[in-house]
Amino acid sequence: MELYMLSPLCMEIAGIGVDVVEIEEVRKARFKKRLAEYFLTREEMRYIPKGSKEVEFLASRFAAKEATIKAFPKKLRPHDFAVLKKGARPYIVFSSQKDALRYTVHISISHTKRIATAVAIVVECAV
Repeated sequence: MELYMLSPLCMEIAGIGVDVVEIEEVRKARFKKRLAEYFLTREEMRYIPKGSKEVEFLASRFAAKEATIKAFPKKLRPHDFAVLKKGARPYIVFSSQKDALRYTVHISISHTKRIATAVAIVVECAV
């Protein structure tokens, strides 16, 4: 059996992060707009749904932001990147071109009626 080494261009895992958010805690927040402004970019704010889905959206995005920050190998703040969706798949966009060229983040988000969770895997790419 032959073994093959994968291309080193974008293969080293730089970090893995997980976060869980209780949806009821977000529902209880007095100032949801202020909470959203704390961790969402302007681009992300445009996608907050109106009505009953708002709380689940905020909780899942908060979990995704926290998971990504935990996984990232250097200091990262919530406004340094955005969690967007292409169809049903979430993806990360960095505000820094340097980070965008050096790192790729694989993100998965899920929620039930009570909790929202996210897993982030940061992969470092050779530049």
